[in-house]
Formats: sequence, structure tokens, C-alpha cells
Amino acid sequence: MKSTVLLLCVLLLAPAAEAATVVPHRALYDLRLLRAEDGSSLQSASGRLAFEIEGSSCEGYTVSFRMATKYRPKEGEVTLIDTQTTTFEGPGALDFRHQLKEKVDGAAREDLRIRMTRAAVEKEGKGTLSSKPGETFTVPAGAALPMQHQLRLMSLGEAGGGRDSSIVFDGSDEGKSFRAISFVGREKPPGAVARDVANPVAATLKALGSWPITVSYFPLEGEAETPEYQVSFDMYANGVATGLVLDYGEFALSGTLTDLKLLAPSSCP
Repeated sequence: MKSTVLLLCVLLLAPAAEAATVVPHRALYDLRLLRAEDGSSLQSASGRLAFEIEGSSCEGYTVSFRMATKYRPKEGEVTLIDTQTTTFEGPGALDFRHQLKEKVDGAAREDLRIRMTRAAVEKEGKGTLSSKPGETFTVPAGAALPMQHQLRLMSLGEAGGGRDSSIVFDGSDEGKSFRAISFVGREKPPGAVARDVANPVAATLKALGSWPITVSYFPLEGEAETPEYQVSFDMYANGVATGLVLDYGEFALSGTLTDLKLLAPSSCP
């Protein structure tokens, strides 16, 4: 299972994206099982997802993510998967650092650090993995980093919505990049998302417009007809996401916003 910040992290610069901005914030979501296929062995799932973003386009973005989920199979014991990541995306999307720590039932399963740099966005990037010292991997020329991709989609929303196809590197699968096919709907006016109007936690969002967004991640190699995973959400004009759906194929989780704090803005001019 891939780390899904997507987007979040999500959740997250090309010249066309400079008009879009993401405010520093900390958001907490309650997770529950939304759907499980008939052939799935999963009976229920629940957990929490915490997401924090600080910084700006001029100083770089730091994104912290933690997702702790209990999976209860139809047979057998409950499994708790606790995934934590910290990512820094430098100004201009030229420098990328990613640290992943994951535990299963309290026992460490993965501790990985990734570093990628490139001379320009249109140039190939070179990266290293702490798990493979002395080896390097290549990020395709023009690949978008998470925040760069998020801002691109927000700019597409500001332009009226549409479809975007981008190569994305987010560190969720070591040195692997993905083809992200995204659909951004037309802007919803303030107060149009009934779910958030009824949620007091989302009060600071009521004066903002939002866009419905769906992002599907495909492998670069081959001609897969179905994505490896898919995320959908409503993205507000300040970069806060609500109504999360994390779809892993055999099952899907939904995320409900339960806490939101806007943090101090960047000191950049």
C-alpha cells in the first residue's frame, strides 16, 4: 500500500501555477471503511490521518503526514499500520527530501530516507535511497513534485477545471514515479459543500470556493487500464482538503475532517 499524501497530499512550481497558494495548516481526519469488494478479506477499518504543511513557494514546503489505521479481516487478528512521513520540497521544486517510517503492530517495518535534486524542472533528477547506499535512481525530466502538482491542479481549477496528465514523483514507492491522471471540476461557490457547512470544524472554509478533484496514479511502465490507487477530495482555495476518499482498488477509506488549525503564514515577501 502506498503512502497517499496526497496530496494530499495529497496533498501536494510551474509558471502557470504561481497564482495558486496553499496556506500553512494542520488538519486531522477520521478514517473509516467506505467500501470493500466482495472478494476482499477486509471486514472493517478505522483510523486517523494527520496532515501538516508549512512554508511557501519562496522558502520551500515542509509536509508532515501520519496515518494510523486498524484493519480487521473477516478472519484473523486486527492489524495496526502506522505510517509517518516528512517531506521537504525546496523552492522551484529542485530539491526533494523524504523520510518514511512505518510500523506494523508496533514493530518497525520500514525506515527510509530519500534525496533527489535536479538542476531544473525540465531536467532529469538524480536520487538516492538510504536502503541502497551507493546506488542512484532517475526521476524523469519534467516530473512534478507533490506540492508542485497540487498547485498545478489548483491553477487548473482557477481556470475553470479540466483534465491534467502529469508524471509525479512523491517518494511513496522509493525511486518510482507515476503517471497521475487528474480531473478538476468547476469551482463550487462558498457554502456549496453541504458536508462542510454542517461541520463546525470547517467554519474557516465557509467563505471560500472549492473544486472537486480526483487523481488516479498509474505505473509509468506498461499500459495499465486501472490505477494502482486513486484519491478524491474537495480542495478549497487555501489548499485545505475535505471529503477524502482513498481508493486502493479492493477497498476504499473515507476521511472526515475533525480538526483544522491555520498556522502562521510565511515571512516571505
